[in-house]
Amino acid sequence: MKKLHVGDKAPDFTMPCVKGGSFTLSSEVREQPVLLYFYPSNYGLMCTYYSEKMNEFIDDFKDARIKVFHVNPSSVEDHAKWMDRASSEYDHISDTGQEVSRMYGMVVNDFDGPGSITNRGFVLIGKDMSIRYVWRAEIPVDTRDLRELIAEIRKILKHPQR
Repeated sequence: MKKLHVGDKAPDFTMPCVKGGSFTLSSEVREQPVLLYFYPSNYGLMCTYYSEKMNEFIDDFKDARIKVFHVNPSSVEDHAKWMDRASSEYDHISDTGQEVSRMYGMVVNDFDGPGSITNRGFVLIGKDMSIRYVWRAEIPVDTRDLRELIAEIRKILKHPQR
């Protein structure tokens, strides 16, 4: 599986999502950069904790002029229930076959049995569809400090894309 890096062209995709019915990356980035937040599942302890943390920073993400979308293999229906339970204001993309997670190098092997899981990670895509920032967890329970993430993204977006 290829891992994408800063400067690479972001693979375009269209997938179902909760709020808009479907999400097409190339359409979304026309307005402003998009931050894809990949994570393993909706109901895990760390995912629940981190979702609550993400909610605390929604205004900071908006002030940085980026749109944030959550991505994992759950169905649209499961995402809708999760969003209600977690009071998440971010739209959630359903990647049931992990196609998007694979395109972005966000799948890790499940060492306890067959199959794979979506890793925790962030990918910032600019208006020109270039990847401007990538962070992947060493293991899926790792998290990125959100204050530092937002500060880094603000610095990146101050510089013109090359």
